[in-house]
Amino acid sequence: MSKMIRVNGRDVELFESGTIRDFITERKVTGTMFVIEKNGKIVNKEDYDSEPVNEGDSLELVGFVGGG
Repeated sequence: MSKMIRVNGRDVELFESGTIRDFITERKVTGTMFVIEKNGKIVNKEDYDSEPVNEGDSLELVGFVGGG
């Protein structure tokens, strides 16, 4: 069963996601220099395996880029 959420301001249909970790895997998010905000609150990386992604949630993915 799919669910609709918003990711970085766009409507996205998810098919497998149950947790933030599932979302990261399903969407093929790579790298370690990013944070995820769910409904206005930053999710701690140690909570990715237990934090659910529910119908209507809003996620913001923010990546960090190094440089000089």
